[in-house]
Amino acid sequence: MEMKKQTRFKTGIFTFILKVIRYIKRNYFSVSKTIIFELNLDRPGLNSFTELDLYFRLATGEDILSMDKENYDYDEKAKQYFINRLEKGDRCILALHRNKIISYLWVMNGLMELTEYRHIILSNNRAFSYKEFVLEEYRGKRVHSTIYAYLANMLKNEGKCYVVSTVDADNKLSLMTRSRSNFKVIGNIIRIRFFGFSYDYLKKKYILYLQNE
Repeated sequence: MEMKKQTRFKTGIFTFILKVIRYIKRNYFSVSKTIIFELNLDRPGLNSFTELDLYFRLATGEDILSMDKENYDYDEKAKQYFINRLEKGDRCILALHRNKIISYLWVMNGLMELTEYRHIILSNNRAFSYKEFVLEEYRGKRVHSTIYAYLANMLKNEGKCYVVSTVDADNKLSLMTRSRSNFKVIGNIIRIRFFGFSYDYLKKKYILYLQNE
């Protein structure tokens, strides 16, 4: 009888430990992968045909403030962050249809963002595109390819040769979009999160590649 009690006690402790481990993994620990892509601006291979009547311009601070969380994924904290990025020289390309902002794409020169607080230097002939967004009702209408074609043309006219971007490995739609064009996979970033701490690991050979003219 005593042995059964001890067995049940040990089983209960083991079950409790497993539950604690699962809880920590689910809420405080994660490992994910982000794919790094590069597009050669001499042969972008972007299908920019869309039946929508679009025009493009660069965003102002007022544009950022006018966009909300529900439709455009800009809460108050994000608005302040991206207005700060505008002041630091980043640009945001807007795609408009009937005077309505339906898509935006950010571009950074000279740096590639790993996190909001950590960047790596890029070669002078590269730019980094990030935070791509298309309004839900306009997805599947080649808006993304069209705004990217505009970006590629803009950067090429500025003397750039490549544009670099990153996509989370579980973002199947964005991965598929890039697979249909001439985006080249050049590496990946391993992202580790543990109890509020974060670490982003990028192999040195990828860094050297991105910094090589």
